Amino acid sequence: MSTRAMRLPPQPGEVINRGEPLEFTWNGRSCQGYAGDTIASALAAAGERVFSRSMKYHRPRGLLTASFHDPGCIIQVGDEPNVRGAHRLAADGMVVTSQNTWPSLRLDAKAVNRLAGRFLTAGFYYKTFMRPRFAWPVYESVLRRFVNGGTVSPDTSHARPDKRHAHPDVLIAGGGPAGMAAAISAARAGASVLLVEEEHGLGGHLRWGSDADLTVLADLAGRVAAEPGIEVLTDAVVLGRYDGNALAVLERRHGGAEAERLIRARAKTLVVAPGLIERPYVFAGNDLPGVLLSTAVRRLINLHAVKPGQRAVVLTANPEGDAAIADLKRAGVEVVRVEDARLGGDVTAAVGRAGVRAVQVADGTRIACDLLVTAVGWTAPTSLLNASGDRPRYSPRAARFFPDASRLPEDVLVTGGIAGDGSVEQLTEHAAAVGAEAARRARRIAAARIAATPTRDAAAPMAVTTMPHEPGEGTGAAAAVPHAELPDLPVEAHPELFAGRTNGFVDFSEDVSAKDLRAAVAEGFDGAELAKRFTTATMGPLQGKLETVNTVAVVAAATGASIADSGTTTWRPPYVPVTLGALAGRAFDPVRYSPMQPWHEAHGAVPLVAGAWIRPDRYGDAAAEAANVRENVGIIDVTPIGKLDLRGPDVPKLLNLLYVNKWSKLEIGRVRYGVMCADDGVVLDDGVTGRLGDEHYLMSTTSSGAATIWEWAENWLQTEHPDWRVHVTPVTTAYASMNVAGPQARHLIERVTKDVDLSNEAFPYMHVRTGQIAGVDDCVLWRIGFTGELSYELHVPAGYGLHVWETLLDHGADLGIQAFGVEAQRILRLEKGHFIVGQDTDGLTRGFSAGLDWAIKLDKDDFVGKPELAWQLADGSGPRLVGLQPVDPAVVPDEASLIVEGSYIAGRVTSSRMSPTLHRSICLAQVEPRLAEPGTEVTVRLPSGRLIAATVMPHHAHVDPDGGRMRV
Repeated sequence: MSTRAMRLPPQPGEVINRGEPLEFTWNGRSCQGYAGDTIASALAAAGERVFSRSMKYHRPRGLLTASFHDPGCIIQVGDEPNVRGAHRLAADGMVVTSQNTWPSLRLDAKAVNRLAGRFLTAGFYYKTFMRPRFAWPVYESVLRRFVNGGTVSPDTSHARPDKRHAHPDVLIAGGGPAGMAAAISAARAGASVLLVEEEHGLGGHLRWGSDADLTVLADLAGRVAAEPGIEVLTDAVVLGRYDGNALAVLERRHGGAEAERLIRARAKTLVVAPGLIERPYVFAGNDLPGVLLSTAVRRLINLHAVKPGQRAVVLTANPEGDAAIADLKRAGVEVVRVEDARLGGDVTAAVGRAGVRAVQVADGTRIACDLLVTAVGWTAPTSLLNASGDRPRYSPRAARFFPDASRLPEDVLVTGGIAGDGSVEQLTEHAAAVGAEAARRARRIAAARIAATPTRDAAAPMAVTTMPHEPGEGTGAAAAVPHAELPDLPVEAHPELFAGRTNGFVDFSEDVSAKDLRAAVAEGFDGAELAKRFTTATMGPLQGKLETVNTVAVVAAATGASIADSGTTTWRPPYVPVTLGALAGRAFDPVRYSPMQPWHEAHGAVPLVAGAWIRPDRYGDAAAEAANVRENVGIIDVTPIGKLDLRGPDVPKLLNLLYVNKWSKLEIGRVRYGVMCADDGVVLDDGVTGRLGDEHYLMSTTSSGAATIWEWAENWLQTEHPDWRVHVTPVTTAYASMNVAGPQARHLIERVTKDVDLSNEAFPYMHVRTGQIAGVDDCVLWRIGFTGELSYELHVPAGYGLHVWETLLDHGADLGIQAFGVEAQRILRLEKGHFIVGQDTDGLTRGFSAGLDWAIKLDKDDFVGKPELAWQLADGSGPRLVGLQPVDPAVVPDEASLIVEGSYIAGRVTSSRMSPTLHRSICLAQVEPRLAEPGTEVTVRLPSGRLIAATVMPHHAHVDPDGGRMRV
């Protein structure tokens, strides 16, 4: 396709670079353009008019707004779906295709839906697909084929977007003349300013305006560039405002590349200056390619040097429409008819199939043309103001909504076209006053925050920002200074033009017509919000930016109410679509390694990602590693185990509160296992706590629960029991931890330990000692048995972790020592019947369901989760954790395999392995109480659909249920 078909000679404000041509493909055909072209402008210059098909009826759609908010230009670029083609800049080598069109965009077979249009009225899917219920999968598969979305290949690699945090004094949403003037004024008042503009350049409507507008733009742009306190973000948008002026900003082209970045900004003041969005007119055929808004025509001509048509009819009701007429004539477009709505002119229909061929006007005349331009009014994008507590007010005089400044908080201000009308000079004068006031309020807010900081030295001078103080402002008087009076903007009269005499589309994204909205009202959905949900009007990709006011107007007319009484639908963040990648951002999660990681890597450990930690999953054969622990001695790196140092006389009170069992009588040198439940009685974490001294305890948690339990403990201490004398210090990374387990464990530890009597009488099971290991002082030894064997858990200062590890391996060579990984530990603990929180429990597993009857002490005065656990005990509800062995010892059920009774799900397998000790499959499972009796035979459904039998065991433990191996 040639660039010359509709390309104009150079225009004064054009943004294309004719010295940098580019080429891309459109549905397999080559298309030329220039740097600075959008995809849609390059295609329009080549004579293309149809860019997509509509969602429901697959009607042909073309340019309407020529901006990001164009419903007819959503396309696929390479592997990226749902690209806004009227905004995305064209690039050399792009592969661009239409979405969900078959066999082609020109001849789309799904357009047959138009023949069934009268049967596909609003809400038809609510009524049509309710019965029979079993047929829903068939309905769903058919409906999915009509979804107007693109595709993403699972094989395509995608870069992780960046993230940033910003703390400007003033953030300005909108870089038109008002936003630029406000930024200049705020910066000159000493504020740091972040100026965010959705378009590819600053200037708003000045960019496609007259020579005088371009002169004003050049002046404002120069002054913005000269202010070092202003940071400008173009092709960026403020997605939403949250409490305290927390603002999400999406930067679409970070670093000049097609790379997004999400900015989390916390501004002291927010200035909302988004301008206005031109509104379409509702009439028959208003969605045909060739029906354009006046701003779209001016963009195409003045920014991209594209001739939008050959013969035009113009419906105008404002100066923007008048200016579009002048631009059309200058571009060589024959303006064959002007319908001036201010004088009673109107358009009743656009006629054509794949584009406008004629227009019917108010007097019934049909005029042959290929272009219809409408300029009938504006929508105020009040999203950020709504999020600030505003409820827009409708003005019949101006035929649009305005913000209610009395509802806005002190840290939000508004300026520009959204606030009123006037000349460019009036708008910039108002904006300059708003910018200065925004800087002034930012200074006051900063002063108030610093004054409220409890850790501030009262005697120290206060340095708020670099902003100078005004008379009467100081560190204490700032809050008493009243707000400055801001000038008012005029409000100009405008005819109320929403829906014409004929039926047309209100929502171009969802194919919702005025007739659909009137039908919704007739069925009782007679409020704007109700009609919106019934018809899906304003719920498409544009989220109401073009449709909201027309929707409200049609509903109001159908109910006989005024637009002011009907109100608007609600805008919620995000203001525009944002990719999941941008929300996720780059992975900045910490990665942690134990001090023994170099040894693991040197000995071929297979890495396992366990939360933030990289752990050795195995060194070879995990089953052989487990067998060696049973026969000789093994060593495992357990550094990620959470460790909290507890000190103070009230530690037992805290332990009694957090754990379900009792802790008041724990003796010095003893260790006790404990389980924590949340307020709802659900198992939260488990571990052991040892008493090292009179007021000194060491608590262990699960690896994944370390941070949670520390925060949880601090929350109870700081909010509920601030009088308790307890100090909690996280020491997970302060220690390197290892577990030495197996029949030879005591012999090995004796060889490297000093000042600790390791005999069974002096150091029995579930006790703790401190001493010297491998020459390292201040080491902690716990005698516990997660593996089911005689074992010692050693916690040594982290800097000596690798030294102690290697010393143990050297001294245990003749004892058959081998390192074992996480997989072997899982086998061993399952043989012993020890459950893992988060695997054998889930977010609904209460204490008695985990088999903790022996540990839960309901006779304690209180502990977290006690009421829920008492209720569970009383009603016997919830599943039970049981040991389970398949009848066929060679079959290992997949974890999460279902336990079934016919078609009823009665439980699931939570853990399963082949036991190298028993040479058979073993499991833990959650089952309903009636199936928990030992000897009960249950049916397990494997993922393949095969059913196998399994028997409930008397104990969770499959190996050594009496625990003799741990206590020798």
